[in-house]
Parts: sequence; C-alpha cells; structure tokens
Amino acid sequence: MSPQLVLDKGQIKKKLLNVQFGPYFLVVSLVVFVCLLTTVTLMFSTSEVTKGYQLSKLDAEQQELVKQREIKDMQLSQVRALAQIKSSNKALAMVAPRKVAYVLGGNVVVSR
Repeated sequence: MSPQLVLDKGQIKKKLLNVQFGPYFLVVSLVVFVCLLTTVTLMFSTSEVTKGYQLSKLDAEQQELVKQREIKDMQLSQVRALAQIKSSNKALAMVAPRKVAYVLGGNVVVSR
C-alpha cells in the first residue's frame, strides 16, 4: 500500500500504513525477544566458561612444568657437587703429575 496524500483544511498530511497490533502479537513478540536475548547471553557466557576452562588447564600445565624444572635443577646441582665429581669415573682415572714447573712468557703456563 502506497502512502496517500490527504488535504485537510489546506494542510498536507501523509497517511502511512495504519497497523494495529493485537495483544497476541505483542505477547509473541515479547517471547521471541526474550528467547533471542537468552540465546545471545548463553553464547557469550559459554565462550567465557570455555576460556576459563582453558586458562585453568594452562595454569595446571604451567605448575607441572615448574615442578619438573625444579626437579631438573636439583638433579643438576647434585651432579655438579664436588663429592659427585670426585667419585666419577673420569676423576678416578686421572693421574696426579709427578712434578710441576712454571714457565714465564709466551703461551705456555705449565710444562714438565
């Protein structure tokens, strides 16, 4: 239906569609709006919950990696300990020199 021009005492008025909504239409539109709003809210809250789950999973993984690093550091410090070095096969296979002579100059620091 196209807009109509109505002359009323010299004034021009445009009459648009004259639609009247009944109470059932308003109730149905309200229900549709509430459903749409609920759906959008659930979509956003689901993404937030998923992000929270991923963050907690990553946090647990980080704690596990920190624990493993501490264990490796402890093992490394045990290997670097002087008692461990002295009891190693390489250190036990070493022979003490009979005589040490110090030489000045050049690149030589010690000679036999």
